[in-house]
Amino acid sequence: MMELVNRIRREVSGRVKAMRANAAITRFKGFSRRKWGRDATDGRDSVVLVGLFSFFPSLFCYAYVVNYLAKKHGSRIECYQFIGQVSPLIRGVYESFGARFGLGMEDAAEHESAAQAQAAIILAGLKTKQDVLRITVDGLLIGDQIYDSYLRYYSEPTVRLDDPRFAEVVEQALRIYYAARAYLARTRVTAFIVDDFSYINAGILTRLLFQANVPLYMVAFGTPFWLLRLDPEPSGEGHNFPPPVCLPYYAYRRMFAKLSDEKKADGLRRAREALESRLSGQYCPLVGLPSTSFAPGSQRVLDDGPEPKILVMMHNFVDAPHCYRRKLFADFYEWIVFLLERAEKTPFRWYVKPHPYKAPRAAINAANQRVVEELKLRFPKITFLPETTSSHQILEDGLTAMFTVHGTAGHEFAYRGVPVVNCGDNPHISYPFNIHVDTLEAYETCIREADRLPVKVDRADIEEFFYMHYFFLPDHLGSPVSPIDERLLVGPDWLARVNQATVLNDLIKGATAEREHGLTEYFDRFFGQPDLMQTSANL
Repeated sequence: MMELVNRIRREVSGRVKAMRANAAITRFKGFSRRKWGRDATDGRDSVVLVGLFSFFPSLFCYAYVVNYLAKKHGSRIECYQFIGQVSPLIRGVYESFGARFGLGMEDAAEHESAAQAQAAIILAGLKTKQDVLRITVDGLLIGDQIYDSYLRYYSEPTVRLDDPRFAEVVEQALRIYYAARAYLARTRVTAFIVDDFSYINAGILTRLLFQANVPLYMVAFGTPFWLLRLDPEPSGEGHNFPPPVCLPYYAYRRMFAKLSDEKKADGLRRAREALESRLSGQYCPLVGLPSTSFAPGSQRVLDDGPEPKILVMMHNFVDAPHCYRRKLFADFYEWIVFLLERAEKTPFRWYVKPHPYKAPRAAINAANQRVVEELKLRFPKITFLPETTSSHQILEDGLTAMFTVHGTAGHEFAYRGVPVVNCGDNPHISYPFNIHVDTLEAYETCIREADRLPVKVDRADIEEFFYMHYFFLPDHLGSPVSPIDERLLVGPDWLARVNQATVLNDLIKGATAEREHGLTEYFDRFFGQPDLMQTSANL
C-alpha cells in the first residue's frame, strides 16, 4: 500500500512540476513577443545564427544579444541543433524572440549516402588513434571533435577503432558537415553565437563559419555579464581554427605587459587575495571547483617515509581531452598509462588523485571509476587516493613534485612551491612556473628525475596568470549590468534552479527599464568599437 501511495505522490508531483514549467514557458513567450516582436519569417536576406539549447539562463541572454545583432546587421534570426530531437517547447521559446529553426538533424539526414561513402574511405585509412585526430574533410579538421564526441556520447575513456559506435560518430560528423556546408551555401550569416565547440554538434558548424570569416561571439552570462569575439591570433602563435577554448591564454604575458603600472599592481593584488583564499579552503567562484579540494585535513594521506613523494592529478577521461591547441597524447587514458608504466620503475612513492566526480553525471562518473579500478589492478605499486582527498593535506605531508596535463593544479601547487609538469598546451603555457613538455623523451626524463625537476617558481608570475585568466577579460569587456538580475546569480539556490523552466519567472522580473538601458549602452560600445571586439589581437 505504501509503495502505491508513494508512486501516486511522485506522479502528482511530476504533473505539478510540468504544469509549472509550461506556465513559466508560456509567460516567457508572452514577455518575449512583447519585448522584441520580430517576425522570424520576414524577407531579410541574412541571418544571425544561434544554437537551440534548453539552458534557460543562456537562452535568456542570447535573446538580448541576437536581437541587437539582427537589428545592427538588418538580419533575421535563426537557430540550429544537431543533437537529439528538437523540443517543441524550447523551439517555441526561441521563436518567441524571433529565432526561427533553420538547421538540424533533418537536414543532416539528407546527406546520408554522401556521409556513408566518405566515412568508409576515412575509416579504412585509420590505423592509430592519432590518425583519428588528423581526420579532415575538404581541408577542414574535424578529427579532434569526432574523437571527443565519441568519448562523451558513450562515456568511453579512449577511442576503440573497431567499435561500431565510433563509425557511427564519424558518419554523424560527416552528415553534419555536409548539412552545414549546404546551409552556408544558401544562407549569408552575419554573426554567430558560439557554444561548446569541442563536439561535432556545434564544433563543425563553428569551424566552417570561422573559415568563412563570420564574426563569432561568446556570451558569458555570469557576474559580470560580458561578450567576447573570437579572432585568429595575428602573430602566428595561435591557430587556423577557433581557439579550442575561448580565452587567449597563449598571449597573457604580452597582454599584461601593455597595462599601466597601476593596473598591474592592482591586478596582482586581487589575484594574490583570491589565490590565498582558494588555497586556504574557501570556495572560489572563479575556479568553480569544490572548496574541499583545499580544505585542511585531519590526518596524513601520504606515507611518512624518506622517499620523494610524487602526485599525479588525473582528469575526467571522457570530457574533451583536446580542448587546447595540441596534446602530447591522444587522450587522458593514453597519458596516464604512459606515465604510470614509467613511474613504477622509479624509486619514488607515486600517488594518484582521481578527478572529482559530479553528482548529476552518473554515466561519466561510472566511466571514470571503471578506469580507476582498472589502473589500480594494473599498477599495484601506485597508491590511489580518494578523489575527495584534501590537496591542502597532501601539501602539508610534504610533496616533491606534481604531474598533470592542463589542470588548475598547475598554478595552485606551484604557488605552494611544488614543481609541476604539464603535458602539451595548457592555460599556463606562457609562463615558466610550470614545466611544459612537448616530446615523449622530455616527458620520460621528467618522470625519471621527478625528485629534481629544474623549475624556478616566481609567485608574481602565478599571480599575473591568475589575474589574466580570471579577472582581466571580464574587467575589460564586462557590462555594468547583466540581462539576469545580479541578485539571482549569487543566490544560494541559483545553481539548483538553472535547468528548471520556472527560473524564467525570475529572469523576467529582472527586466527593468534601467537594466535595458544599461545593456543597450554596453552593446553600442562593444559592437561599435573594434578594440572591444578582439581577443589578443588588440587587447
